[in-house]
Amino acid sequence: MSTIDTPPKDYPSEITGYAEPWIASPGDDVAIKVSCTEPEYSYRTVRVIQGVQEEHSPVKQLEEISQIPTGVAPGRFQLARSGSYAIVKRLSLPSSLDGVEVSLYFQAWLPQAGHSQAIISNLNAETKTGLAVLINESGLVEAWIGTGSGVDTVQTGFSPARRRWIKLQVVLKGAECSITLQPVVYIVEKAPAASSVQTTLATPAVFVATASTPFSGDLLLAATYADSPTAAFPRATHFFNGRIDSPTISVLKGAAKIVVAKYDFSRNISEDSILDVSGNNFHGVLVNAPTRAVTGHDWNGGESDWTKAKYGYGAIHFHEDDLDDAQWETDFTIKIPQDARSGIYSVEVKSTNGKTSDMITFIVRTPMPQTPATVTGAKVALVLSTFTYLAYANEQISDPNRSSSIDAGPGFDHSSIKRTEDFNRLTRRRDVGLSNYDVHNDDSGTVFSSAKRPILNLRPGYVMWAFERPRELSADSMMIGFLERHKIPYDIVTDHDLHFHGAAALAPYNTVITGSHPEYPTVESYNAYENFARQGGNIMYLGGNGFYWVSALDTARPWRLEVRRGDQGVRTYTLPGPERIMSLNGTQGGLWKSRGRSSHGLFGISFCAEGVGPGVPFKRTEKSLAPEFAWMFKDMSPEELLIGEHGLGGGASGDEIDSFDIKCGSPTNGVVIATSTGHPDAFGIVPEITMFPITKTLGTQTDEIRSDIVYYETDAGGAVFSVGSINWYCSLGWDDYNNNVAKLTENVIREFLARAENKNQQEEARKESVVVSS
Repeated sequence: MSTIDTPPKDYPSEITGYAEPWIASPGDDVAIKVSCTEPEYSYRTVRVIQGVQEEHSPVKQLEEISQIPTGVAPGRFQLARSGSYAIVKRLSLPSSLDGVEVSLYFQAWLPQAGHSQAIISNLNAETKTGLAVLINESGLVEAWIGTGSGVDTVQTGFSPARRRWIKLQVVLKGAECSITLQPVVYIVEKAPAASSVQTTLATPAVFVATASTPFSGDLLLAATYADSPTAAFPRATHFFNGRIDSPTISVLKGAAKIVVAKYDFSRNISEDSILDVSGNNFHGVLVNAPTRAVTGHDWNGGESDWTKAKYGYGAIHFHEDDLDDAQWETDFTIKIPQDARSGIYSVEVKSTNGKTSDMITFIVRTPMPQTPATVTGAKVALVLSTFTYLAYANEQISDPNRSSSIDAGPGFDHSSIKRTEDFNRLTRRRDVGLSNYDVHNDDSGTVFSSAKRPILNLRPGYVMWAFERPRELSADSMMIGFLERHKIPYDIVTDHDLHFHGAAALAPYNTVITGSHPEYPTVESYNAYENFARQGGNIMYLGGNGFYWVSALDTARPWRLEVRRGDQGVRTYTLPGPERIMSLNGTQGGLWKSRGRSSHGLFGISFCAEGVGPGVPFKRTEKSLAPEFAWMFKDMSPEELLIGEHGLGGGASGDEIDSFDIKCGSPTNGVVIATSTGHPDAFGIVPEITMFPITKTLGTQTDEIRSDIVYYETDAGGAVFSVGSINWYCSLGWDDYNNNVAKLTENVIREFLARAENKNQQEEARKESVVVSS
């Protein structure tokens, strides 16, 4: 499948791309895949020490990696080929038969998609053999049937209702063709009348495998290799938007019906394969990650967990805009030096005519598991929120044509959003897939996000269009710059490392710092933090809206993240009740709070409100003035009661914010060091906090909308310091780190390091005394 293409007419100058893998270790080869409209581009590899370049931000700092060659390469435009489908290779039929029967259930979610949608197809337009059943551009079901000498089109005139199950049966016997479409009754809703078409083809249908006229070899579900009845297409096309259940192919011999292939999609739901349960082993594979663990034609409400259900989950939901792997051609490969420091890296690409540039970003992790040869000696780990990066990857929530478009609060105006070149690329390149925040074209929620594609908002200098400030990776890069500025040794760890290695990934460190937005932990990565704290480690949660949604990751496909949203939480869509169990691991999706693990418990605070308006400062509480907390405010004036008055997003409390609440599980020994000074009505409360009647939901109407800086000491001898605001790093970087947010952050890090060192010295002294006494 070629991804090389020609840019559309009047397409602007553009260069972009992605790295594979996007998380690499020293010594790894990384393939760089580039799309460029210009004749030629240059490239170099840099470590991003600090990537933001805005007024009042720290100085942008890039370090060229001299061990990786620079170069010049010819430009070529590449497109991702989205659309999910199933494929069964070389499905063959007996040579002696009287006819064939094809049956399945389907549910169209976008009957009029603006193009034909193939439900099932093995049509070979070149040999004029095989069968395709489609919904045409007018929303009517039709069949394309090969006769060897031509392809007949059979119109049914049947218009499937949106999101209603239909049983399809096609019988071909010689030149006789019968197509039956039987709507399935939805609860007690009156179903439309069945449609049945019998017709005689010009010549007998050809579906028998012979040397010259094969049955066509490949069977496709939700796509076809035929562009039209008479024209082939070089790849799968005419993708179906909807669900398919229980496809079965049988041959007719006299009065007998012999099943050749029968697919049970309720089997191996966690995999990218479909199983033929006929015993003939015509198994297939899924392309571009359609959605599994969804209800089928026979679901009756008896069980809403697919892992427990005995029936009702035999469907797969296909989408024309699914994308798991862009499969771009590689332009060049770089090797990460063995001595490379962990961090954010980019391949900086620039067209040689100066018209366009981009930063193709990836992460170099600390090697896992660590060995004596790879341990750096750093005692601070900064955990980059790679699950959050994936959840937001290429989000289209600015698109007013999607129901997932956000209304970000009172006074928010879509027409005045910040339109950077990153944003323009994001809205232009609709081929590179969706985020976990978007709905598909058929209005169903997107549950998968993939790293095997360009992630256009994963850029060191990215400014988020709605909040008009750095967010996610770009904000996190300011923390890297801060650690470098203050010469605090650190290693970079990722969410993925915590998922795969657990607390062992954090074992070399005594202080772990989160990213600005660690929203999407898996159960494994969440446990890693908790186990680290249980072993006496110190945690600094320097963000907001953290540890909120449950996500799932698959060991075999670590580039793919799954998120299943329920009917609680700040969300852009709601999945149906029986479809909230993860397909990758069979665990409950939704909020961590709904699973009894609100972040109140470990981090002391949890998400309570959000708003795109400017943030506000924190104000120190009376408790913070106690002598026991003097170390936090070292080199700060006692009169300096406001913390974070300025920042790239207003004050330090802003964007998405978290608060302390004993009733919700915050530690009883937690101390609120500072609290935000009052948010405007551009901030709204999160829905799970409210009770009926739903009132007092805006910033000036309730003190529930606030963020708290919280500190507490753990039973294991460590401590937790949490700030409850995504804006924290935007204020940390203000005026080149010359502010009291930066000072407070430095004081806490150095105190935690000093405590750990003192603990180590005491332990060494104890061991020595034991040796002497013995």
